[in-house]
Amino acid sequence: MHLPPARRGLLCAAAFIAACGCARHTARVPTAQAAPAAPPSVRPAGDRSLPPSADDHSLPPGVDLSKLDDFGRKVFFRVVRSESSACGKGESLLDSAKHDGACRASFYALRYVARLVDSGYTDSEIAEKLVKRFRSGRHPHIDVSGAPVKGNPSARVTVVEFVDYECPHCRHAQELLHRLVEEYPDDAKVYYKHYPLTSHPNSRLAAEAAVAAHKQGKFWPYNEGVWAVSANLGPALLEKIAKEVGLDMARWRADKDSDAVRERVQDDKSDGDGLGLQGTPTIYINGRKYDDPLESSSLKDWIDEELGR
Repeated sequence: MHLPPARRGLLCAAAFIAACGCARHTARVPTAQAAPAAPPSVRPAGDRSLPPSADDHSLPPGVDLSKLDDFGRKVFFRVVRSESSACGKGESLLDSAKHDGACRASFYALRYVARLVDSGYTDSEIAEKLVKRFRSGRHPHIDVSGAPVKGNPSARVTVVEFVDYECPHCRHAQELLHRLVEEYPDDAKVYYKHYPLTSHPNSRLAAEAAVAAHKQGKFWPYNEGVWAVSANLGPALLEKIAKEVGLDMARWRADKDSDAVRERVQDDKSDGDGLGLQGTPTIYINGRKYDDPLESSSLKDWIDEELGR
């Protein structure tokens, strides 16, 4: 479906909440970086110099173009013939998905391109999204020691979420990730890390209160209580939630005001700063930064790719 620029702009604006719904108070200007050079044997993304596949209108099972009109199909095939394999090999993305069984990423890249075309993205915008999802590096060493975790501890897919308690987009993310753990009970786990923004005055206080609850083994009920009133956070409400979940109040108050708890929250914040976070929620899936809209189908597509389904 081809959309006029104005409508496509609205869609792209809606998609922005994927990884940076609530922005940092003081935005950092990203330093321009040169794109990494492709190995000599790999065709750079966007190179249209090589001939397209002879049977470029056949697709592997599971790639659905039914939502695309004739114009959208032309854009789709133009992109998947010109973009290279998602596994860094020399063939086109289309040929890789059809003939390289070892490169499942190209299959997911085809489905991804179809969804982006349907949303009105241009060729260059799609190329940029492909780079972010399939050709950017992973961050395999995000520190989750001591972080609250939900799901199977031995799951193959690790989701790390950086959140701010006063960010409305983070509240929406909680519902999606809770559902995700339910749908992948054996295969996905979610770690929770705090990233309080300076523009939200009660967020750090809420994070420290939640860490204090975690020390009594009641992070998740406390966390749910905070999200239920996240639009009106304050010291009195945080105390009320602590009583409702049955915390030892004297211990909770002492922990909440302790240097150890403050340092724990700051450690999470510093980890996020080290990763270059610009806002919340920011989500990593097996070390890859999630860069798509906060919606169930997109999150599941990323999880399925990691599982090789």
